[in-house]
Amino acid sequence: MSHRAPWECLFAKEQRSRCLPGKKPRTDHEYFEILSLCILQAGLSWASVRRSWPRYRSAFLNFEIAKLAHVAPGALLRRPGALRNRKKVAALVANAQEFERIRADHGTFARYLRTVKSEKDACTMLQERFRHVGPYTAEFYLHCVGQSVYAR
Repeated sequence: MSHRAPWECLFAKEQRSRCLPGKKPRTDHEYFEILSLCILQAGLSWASVRRSWPRYRSAFLNFEIAKLAHVAPGALLRRPGALRNRKKVAALVANAQEFERIRADHGTFARYLRTVKSEKDACTMLQERFRHVGPYTAEFYLHCVGQSVYAR
């Protein structure tokens, strides 16, 4: 069975090594949207996120890094369809700003990821550089973007 989107995975967290990794994103926008998905999904059901994703895309400026990096979290919270979690919305803005810094230093987020020596280091880097990213979210994100953190 081929299942690429994380919400299509049929295996429990305890069986995560059986879950296929996602496809590597082609653009920074895709890397950022997947990170945003992982952050917004935390604590919610995949069914709820799946139903709400078109609204979230619209409310959060289609996850365009340059736009999100320069908007106040309060303005996003007032947009129709936005998730009403202040910490998650503030994290989206801060993470868009961090993506801009990474792109300024490395050209692309993919190029930056390739500088990290190990999956453990990648998880640590994600937790240190991005807001609202803990150990599980970092591992899950890397898995979603085609890294093999669960293939242990």
